[in-house]
Amino acid sequence: MRQWTVQQLSNLIDKFVTLSPSVQQNVTSLMNRAYPPEIFEQHRNRRRNALSHMNDTRRIIGSATQAFPPFVSASDLEADNNALRGFSIVFTAGGEGERLKTSLLKQGVAPQALVDFTKATFGLPGFPGDFGTLQINLAMVSSICRDCDIDIPVIITTGPAGSTTDRVISGILERHDNFGLRHVRVIAQDERLFLTNDERIVLHEVNGELRPITHPDETGGPLMKLKQPSTAPDGASVLEWCESSGSDRTIVVQATALYDRTLLPLMAAALKDHDCLGVGILRDSFVPSDPYGTFVTVKTDERNVTMILEQDVRNEQTLSLTSPDGKHHLPFNTGFYALRNSLLAKNDLPDFATPPKELRPDLARAPKIGYAAIDLITLARNPVILAIDQTLFGVLKNAGDLDVLSQLGRRFGLDSLYTQFTG
Repeated sequence: MRQWTVQQLSNLIDKFVTLSPSVQQNVTSLMNRAYPPEIFEQHRNRRRNALSHMNDTRRIIGSATQAFPPFVSASDLEADNNALRGFSIVFTAGGEGERLKTSLLKQGVAPQALVDFTKATFGLPGFPGDFGTLQINLAMVSSICRDCDIDIPVIITTGPAGSTTDRVISGILERHDNFGLRHVRVIAQDERLFLTNDERIVLHEVNGELRPITHPDETGGPLMKLKQPSTAPDGASVLEWCESSGSDRTIVVQATALYDRTLLPLMAAALKDHDCLGVGILRDSFVPSDPYGTFVTVKTDERNVTMILEQDVRNEQTLSLTSPDGKHHLPFNTGFYALRNSLLAKNDLPDFATPPKELRPDLARAPKIGYAAIDLITLARNPVILAIDQTLFGVLKNAGDLDVLSQLGRRFGLDSLYTQFTG
């Protein structure tokens, strides 16, 4: 394998030439261990692919006809927990919750109380056992399995290997014996180099050592890892493990939210004969400043593609579309999905570029590159949107949401599901 030289990195790493010779050697050794030339080139090429994909999408949107996407209203469906037979559930829990942590510190919470902090596991007020949203969700799924005598494989996606979320969540599962669930996997995200707009690496200090700035590979990264061979003796991927456990369909939801106990069965029932389902909320009005990603069907010469358009891509046509009855504008994305596993097994998510993010205060903002879970719906040949009421879930974002979610959990009847795990 090729190795970096100090001279090569002098041209590639921002401000590398200002470092002392000994520090340059240390950084060169680290780069050769973690990001040798082949890995760097892979990340750079994926960045180029993502920017090209973003530009292609903008070009297509500019000339294509848009239409209201196929959808089914949750109010028209009936489903009980038995609808979850044959499904696995992915809880995404990779975020370490800096916004929540900062807001807690501003409220006067002592820093020592936030050691081993993750957003998904931070205790909700009044819930015994210091249970957070992840623990409550796992207890909910466990109760469904027990009451209906079904086996739902559960996958929890965390931050990169060795991250706080990876370590803390694995420890919680061990202490609670996987919450009585028979099949549980923890999947750590990969991470990518966060490159400048001129494709240079930027260093920052981590525990006294200069390291390249990286980021997790976005919301779809953990889903792509479900396809990879595992370290198990048979090398089976998580998708293959799900199939061996009787699951050929998957629900993907956030571990940092609480759900009405009807929502997951409704998602399972709505998927029906479709290959992918997105969960959306119908808009009563649609203004240009609306920040939420938007489900829409784009008609091209090749086929009709249902996708999610972000604020910087949609246009006047997007804003003007209404449902067949004329009562609603396009649904916005909740980040919850259901799919047939074969959709992901047979297709790779495209490389994805976020809107520009801060890399370092003195540098121009640059896009992060990864995979986006929203592109699942784009891959689908027969997608559908499940339109739900916003009252069916609540998401934890900052300290002000803790009491709200605690009350919501009681309204959803989730406060009686976990006593067997808390003593």
